[in-house]
Amino acid sequence: MTDVRSLERDGVAVVDFNVNRPTEVYGHWREIDELQRHHDFFWTTFAYGHWVLTDPDVIREAFQRPDVFSSQAEVASEPNPKYIFIPTNIDPPEHVKYRHILNPWFSPSAVNGLTDRTADLCRSIIGTFKDRGSCEFMAEFGSVYPTQVFMSSLGLPVSDTPLFVRIVADIFDNLRDPEKASVLVEALGTLRDYFSAALTDRRAAVRDRSTDFLTYLLASEKDGHPLSDDEILNICQVLVMAGLETTAGQLSFMFHYLAGDADARHRIRSDPAIIPAAVEEFLRAHAIVLPGRKVTRDIDFHGCPMKKGDMVMLPLPAANRCPAQVDHPDQIDFDRSNNRHIGFGLGAHRCLGLHLARRELSTALQVWHELIPDYRLANVKPLVERGGQIGLEELPLAWD
Repeated sequence: MTDVRSLERDGVAVVDFNVNRPTEVYGHWREIDELQRHHDFFWTTFAYGHWVLTDPDVIREAFQRPDVFSSQAEVASEPNPKYIFIPTNIDPPEHVKYRHILNPWFSPSAVNGLTDRTADLCRSIIGTFKDRGSCEFMAEFGSVYPTQVFMSSLGLPVSDTPLFVRIVADIFDNLRDPEKASVLVEALGTLRDYFSAALTDRRAAVRDRSTDFLTYLLASEKDGHPLSDDEILNICQVLVMAGLETTAGQLSFMFHYLAGDADARHRIRSDPAIIPAAVEEFLRAHAIVLPGRKVTRDIDFHGCPMKKGDMVMLPLPAANRCPAQVDHPDQIDFDRSNNRHIGFGLGAHRCLGLHLARRELSTALQVWHELIPDYRLANVKPLVERGGQIGLEELPLAWD
């Protein structure tokens, strides 16, 4: 691991940058924006210490260099994780084999087949609180809607949504707190038990592999052999952890912004054709994932003196919000042209569920504004933006 004292002697910037620290709304992006103005890279002393890259071109290149930047550890503050998630922590060429299995299930054509179902679920959830004139967005919509779509997309009972919402909350509420590791372990165990029982059920009564994800995995092969139960259970755990909280976090910032901008709300309602561009702009401005990589060998990477075993953060906000590449990057502009954001990452590990996420976000904007065109923030206390996986803890909304 890199010696901080030697860095200070060599003139490398050393910063106490803690992304796990809760802050005010948009606080993490403002901090990254400010650091980017002064540093192309720096070393943060947080946790075990790690590099943070802020130059957009260098970040993009790093994502494309798995030979130097390994995914065996993807949380920058955890250089030696006690787990290996599939395919998250698998490097090419093995990673490609798993993606070859998973990609068809999350392809554009597969997601397009969920269009009507996604809209029906969205409409039904909003209907539970529409006439009340208020909701706690995160608890009543932000966490529920992506979970129901996820369950439906995999052929799982939507009625199990409350269980998955609780499991995901237990995982992410305790992911960064070592003192609460037992709660996290218990939640992961509950999740594994759920899918293990589901596998037993599929073996007892085979289902249609075109509509049931677990049956599809049971029929899949890697290197000419069926996937093991451990591989299948691991994959299912990863999909839950990667796909639910991220979409909920993205929704929280979209609707926080729209609650304060009547013109933007009106435009979405009156011109639904703008929704895809709006989604891309929100993904650019409010990228919520801060991926990490582990350095495989000593290297001077564009001036950054990395050592084998160092961790590196590749913050997506820095790649998407650089004023040298994007005009007024901190502003939402639905008419922005050539929006080349990497809100879903880049390279071999680009988000598997990006097409499903786009469908969920677009549908949420369209259906919500059909049913509740005007709404406002109803918070009586300051909103908190949690750290780690960036998102709002609460978002109270009200309407007349």
